[in-house]
Amino acid sequence: MSSMDRPQQVMPLRYVASVDDVRAFYIDRLGFEHSMGVVGADGGLDFAIVARQGAMLMLSRPADGSSVTPGPLEIYIEAVDVDAYHDELVGRGVDIAVALETQWYGDRNFAIDDTSGHRLWFWQTVGEMTIPEGLTVI
Repeated sequence: MSSMDRPQQVMPLRYVASVDDVRAFYIDRLGFEHSMGVVGADGGLDFAIVARQGAMLMLSRPADGSSVTPGPLEIYIEAVDVDAYHDELVGRGVDIAVALETQWYGDRNFAIDDTSGHRLWFWQTVGEMTIPEGLTVI
């Protein structure tokens, strides 16, 4: 498969106060895997990439003169089996911010808030869109 044939990805970069702490939350609580990291002069992580089922997020300490990524920021991450992943996170004691529910647009989703206060939505398409009466979709 050439690079022209493969699907393209979006990998958000988030500036966080502590890459180590946020990375640990994603790995320990959400089941992401460590993909890559850069250790800073103080021994803490300056940068890391975490991944889960092909979804990747970059975490970085703010560069000189910049600040953490301001809220609100919501990221949608596709799950292969959203029900199983929801149950896994509940079993790990992760607080669910928005309950698991099937939406009119055909996706089943739920949300959590990470340690930086950003909302993560996990979704899976489970059906066809059923437009509610009175709603115009173009």
